[in-house]
Amino acid sequence: MGNGGTTTRCRVVARWGAALTALGLVAGAVAPGVAAGAVRSGSASGERAQARKALLVLTDMPSGWRSTKAPNNPSTTTGDTELAHCIGVAVSLIRENPPSVSSPEFENTSGSLTVTDNVTVFPSARNALAELGTTANKKTPGCLTMLAQGPLKGQLFGTPPKGVTYGSPLVSATDPMAFPSTAGYSMSVPAVTRGGTENITVTQLFAVKGRLGQQMVFTSFGPSFPIPTEQHIATAAVDRL
Repeated sequence: MGNGGTTTRCRVVARWGAALTALGLVAGAVAPGVAAGAVRSGSASGERAQARKALLVLTDMPSGWRSTKAPNNPSTTTGDTELAHCIGVAVSLIRENPPSVSSPEFENTSGSLTVTDNVTVFPSARNALAELGTTANKKTPGCLTMLAQGPLKGQLFGTPPKGVTYGSPLVSATDPMAFPSTAGYSMSVPAVTRGGTENITVTQLFAVKGRLGQQMVFTSFGPSFPIPTEQHIATAAVDRL
């Protein structure tokens, strides 16, 4: 692809990453009835400093990668109610948003592979495990696929960039044997452009330790993200908790 193709690819990838956030795939859900405000405001800065130490850094990435400003994915509640009802949990599990910090975006030289990281400070270890449980719920991938393919698709993903057509998204659970101490899922969708069809895959992995929750997002446009590279980065993230 030339520069125009690279720009289109970045817009498409950013949009699908934002759509995952819109679907509630963020490390921020806590147990029903426990608000984010349960974290004492006076300790918020110290807790964010603790969380910042657990973030991935450029040296955790393969040689030759670079860091850039992470895309700004605005918060939205689109699909929250539908997702919670499908999984069978309270909407508060999807909407809670305790204090968190985010890494820059890390990318390979072509920009076809990217990684971002977010660390959340939950009100309690119990709440952190509740969020992880929602992610690991066996119903979650099917529910996310239903929402991504259904009437909310237009709201979630918006209008494709000029010259791009999206196929049907599919969400599947990640293999806990391949990624120990995590739960997660991948969403894949074909993007048809003037240059052909490229597959977009966005994988989110979650891990918790005590009150800290780690969320890693791996995105690929075209060739799949190499599993050994994902495993190396995920291991580094889990070890930082």
